[in-house]
Amino acid sequence: MPKSTRRSWIMAVKDSVGSLKPSIWIAAVVVLSGTWSLAHAVDGGRKTVMLCADKAYWYPFTYQQQYRAHGLFVDMIKEVGLRTDTRFVIRPAQWSRCLRLAKTGKVDGILGASYKKERAEWMNYPEGAATGEPSSYSMSLVDYVIATPVDSSYVFDGNVASLPSPVRVPKSYSIAGDLKKKGADVKASFSSDRSALLGMARQNNGSAALLGSIAVTLVKNDRNLKGKYKIHAQKLKAKDYFLTFSTGSDLTPEEQNNYWEALHIIRNDEGLMSHFYESYAGEEEESSQNG
Repeated sequence: MPKSTRRSWIMAVKDSVGSLKPSIWIAAVVVLSGTWSLAHAVDGGRKTVMLCADKAYWYPFTYQQQYRAHGLFVDMIKEVGLRTDTRFVIRPAQWSRCLRLAKTGKVDGILGASYKKERAEWMNYPEGAATGEPSSYSMSLVDYVIATPVDSSYVFDGNVASLPSPVRVPKSYSIAGDLKKKGADVKASFSSDRSALLGMARQNNGSAALLGSIAVTLVKNDRNLKGKYKIHAQKLKAKDYFLTFSTGSDLTPEEQNNYWEALHIIRNDEGLMSHFYESYAGEEEESSQNG
């Protein structure tokens, strides 16, 4: 990837992350492996915390590779472990299963969940998550955008009901439900943002709602999509994604707050976050070229 493209990709992802203030630093070791077992235990003096992560391809935030969870959120939680003397065990699963496991207290929490009032009945969010305003305690503020075929005359002005049909959305995205409630004709049967775009490009109709950073990368670098669609300037929505904890977990409120504070530190460390972004700059292009 040319340096200019690489730099623009990194900036596109970095724009979704807010700045935070530092507090404490503690060292330890983190291991990302294990099985569905006791959600919270002590391992040689370290806390063990079980988290679930969506196994759908949500690059670069979370995705499954060789049956293990990978992505920016995984890198961030590793750092949380290093600073809070915690061993995090992360297993990828279907999103519906992650929610079910957290609701029943079979895992301590979820790595990367948006706020929903009904979820807050059985899952703890950091302070301010319910306001709808960008939160300084989220893992990332993620932009969703609208894409249409490059020769379409449609201009998205924020009116979801006017989106060209069908509106293609990856099946794991909760934004599909939001769009349906606002009158959009949604087709949420796609495995990833890329497959949604490919469907739109091949049929040359409708629209797609997808993650902004992925849309920007694919339109520039994917040989099957380059020049096939345009991204509308009006953003569809920006959603915060949080580290959340099950009300069934035996983690204390103090421990949960310590993890949120550690994330607060990490997101404010520009050097560290830039290092994380760099590690993903070339992977999306390679996978899209081979797909």
